[in-house]
Amino acid sequence: MVFNLPAPEQHDSKSLVGSIAARRSVREYTNAPLSIDVLSQLLWSAQGVTGPDKRRATPSAGGLYPLHLKILVQRVSELEPGIYEYQTDSHSLNLTGNRVSEGAVQELGIGDQPWLKEAALVIGVTAKLDDAVRHFESQPPQGERGARYVYMETGALAQNVHLQSTALEVGCVLVAGFDDTRVKEALRLPPDLEPTALLCIGQRHAP
Repeated sequence: MVFNLPAPEQHDSKSLVGSIAARRSVREYTNAPLSIDVLSQLLWSAQGVTGPDKRRATPSAGGLYPLHLKILVQRVSELEPGIYEYQTDSHSLNLTGNRVSEGAVQELGIGDQPWLKEAALVIGVTAKLDDAVRHFESQPPQGERGARYVYMETGALAQNVHLQSTALEVGCVLVAGFDDTRVKEALRLPPDLEPTALLCIGQRHAP
């Protein structure tokens, strides 16, 4: 099932300087759902198309764009809980899996990370890691350069989402300590995708 997302805002926004200054990792969220408009804006800031040449919001070495987003929805208006895949070119979501239980979401993290199950959604950043390694195999150190580029790209994407979350006044935290096998199972990842980061997002508590 395909769900077309609302068009993202690409003009008016809060000051970038203000968002950089205000950005903080937020690990506590209310039980309120996120709006579909917020999700649309976040996904566009992460991997949205930003020009007629199909260039994206996040820079990519060699224009390879190996990253793919899987969204574990727990509380988002107009969406049933489940696993969705972001389709960059059409700015839409494709439902790929059913709801994941809170217990299973909690177990994705290494150690006690309750924000995983408490977030309204978790963006799973995944990558065609082997493709990147092969593409850049001529660059030393052999077998490592492509992987380094993938993780640099993941970091750029995460910062985009952090800053966009700040501008939208929602909470966000990057989770790098996760169980790869459990994440692959929960996000229904095919064999050619490897998880590189998780981004927990939810409504902030009132200050």
